[in-house]
Amino acid sequence: MAGESAGVSSAAPAKVNLTLKVVGRRGDGYHLIESLMVPISLCDEVRIRVTPGSREVSCSVEGPEDAPSGQNNLAAVAARAVLAELDLDVDVDVRVTKHIPSGSGLGGGSSDAATVLRTLPPMLGRFPRPARLAEIAVRIGADVPFFLTCRPSVAMGVGEILAPVPRFPDVHMVVAVPEARVSTTWAYEHAVFPAEVLTSRPSATTTSLRLRLKREPIASLLWNDLEAGVAAAFPDVERLKRRLEELGAEATVMSGSGSAVVGLFRSGRRAEDAAAGVTTPDRAYAVRVLRRRPAVTDDGR
Repeated sequence: MAGESAGVSSAAPAKVNLTLKVVGRRGDGYHLIESLMVPISLCDEVRIRVTPGSREVSCSVEGPEDAPSGQNNLAAVAARAVLAELDLDVDVDVRVTKHIPSGSGLGGGSSDAATVLRTLPPMLGRFPRPARLAEIAVRIGADVPFFLTCRPSVAMGVGEILAPVPRFPDVHMVVAVPEARVSTTWAYEHAVFPAEVLTSRPSATTTSLRLRLKREPIASLLWNDLEAGVAAAFPDVERLKRRLEELGAEATVMSGSGSAVVGLFRSGRRAEDAAAGVTTPDRAYAVRVLRRRPAVTDDGR
């Protein structure tokens, strides 16, 4: 670590699940999935500062969206994991400017954690193997490994097995978020799956979905096995889907465990017009797909 202190800043993108199928369940109860996940241009900002110290981690959150500060924030969990892995006694201060709504199925907390995992070690002059970082990431959360690479991918296992999708097509989207929020645990507990799904342990293959990506338009692939269970208890999900369709969406789907809804549009202009047509208390964002990780920059604060 050069000098008495060092600081960096990086965007932490949200994600959407365009396809989410539950294909089995492990012996420990974790569900196995097959999901087409893409990072999008709605981002938090994560600032990290390192100073000589005794392995203390602080984490604060500000901005238009609420999320808990302190040691339970996933960004703080990631910082402690890095210091334990590298066995270094320094202090780390993480500050998150929150733009991604929490509890909406957009992965904001996981993205913040992944940003810390990939940026903190180089700040300390260390470069862990990508496979080792991925092992640490999946212990923090199932979506965290996806955000380490941060490119369109088919996710398998519990989300840790990733097959990047090259040359992902341009997709114009609106992400609409109601006030109601849904926990991931609740969404899985209230989903209805065939018995054969929950007793199977399929091999980690991405063949079927990747073949469909080559043959079919993205709009035909939209599906979420968790959507029916969530929508039954949270009417805002179906209401926002209908609203996006009224505004011209070609197809809609709930992202992840909800409550955010994604609509596909024919052009960026139509997506922007549709986002403007979603009124408060709902919020809507016209977004684009990201194809690479955001850059890390020096933070002069």
